[in-house]
Amino acid sequence: MKVLGIDEAGRGPVLGPLVMVGYLIDEEKISTLKKMGVKDSKVLSPKIREELAEKLEKIGDIFIRVIEPHQIDGFNLNRLEKIATRDIVLESNPDHVIIDAFEKRLEEKLGLSYHGYQGKITSEHKADVKYEVVGAASIVAKVLRDKAIEKLKVDYGDFGSGYPSDPKTSRFVQELIRSKQNLPGFVRRSWDTVRREVEKESQIKLENFLE
Repeated sequence: MKVLGIDEAGRGPVLGPLVMVGYLIDEEKISTLKKMGVKDSKVLSPKIREELAEKLEKIGDIFIRVIEPHQIDGFNLNRLEKIATRDIVLESNPDHVIIDAFEKRLEEKLGLSYHGYQGKITSEHKADVKYEVVGAASIVAKVLRDKAIEKLKVDYGDFGSGYPSDPKTSRFVQELIRSKQNLPGFVRRSWDTVRREVEKESQIKLENFLE
């Protein structure tokens, strides 16, 4: 029996893409994942994640969907994730799919049976902690997103993790907006972090004009 785990990396950042990954493996090999030390990517160091991602590629199949900032700005994020999740399931056609749920009653909302999928669906919050196959998906997703971020830093310098809570990222966004240049394509313009800075800069301009 083939089991598919689905998870994402990059849901909350203001910079960079959201990466969704499906990791497909034979059910009898799931015990191997546990022996390898596969778990939620957030509790692993970058070095360990990279080492595990290389091993995971050799014993399972990986399905990837990258959602870019311009797509996120134009649509509801949950809807985009549902479409990507559905695409991964239909492409991989597992006997059982386990999803780290980002929305309540996700099984119903995906409408997989309508698209011909007849396998079992398990959707749980924190599935990446409970199920090794979802942990594997989370590791690969995190490694892929980190690589995408590192590529961007070659051109734009060290802007931190890309998350709004990161002081480096916050300063980078502020400086971009104050430079009065067009925001690069890897910035999520609809995020509150960006909108607040744009509003603040507009207010400063207005106050200077009125003086």
